[in-house]
Amino acid sequence: MPEPPIEEEIAEMARRAGELAQGEPLRPTLLVFADLVSGRCARIGDAYGDWDRNAGDHIRAVMHAIPGLLPKPRPDA
Repeated sequence: MPEPPIEEEIAEMARRAGELAQGEPLRPTLLVFADLVSGRCARIGDAYGDWDRNAGDHIRAVMHAIPGLLPKPRPDA
C-alpha cells in the first residue's frame, strides 16, 4: 500500500496537535514549520550511517519525496 502524500500526513499530525480543525486545509506556515523541523532532524541523522547514505538522507527522501535518497535494499533481504 503506498504511503499518503507527506502533506496529508503533516496535516493529520497538525490536527492531532490541535493546530488544525478537522477538514481545515494545511496552512503554508505549518508546512514551512514541518520542513524546518524535518530539516533539523535530517541534520542530526547525517551523523548516522555512511557519508554517502545515512539517516539524514532517508529523512530527506521521505519528507521531500526524493526516491534517490532512499536506502538501497540490502542484498540479503
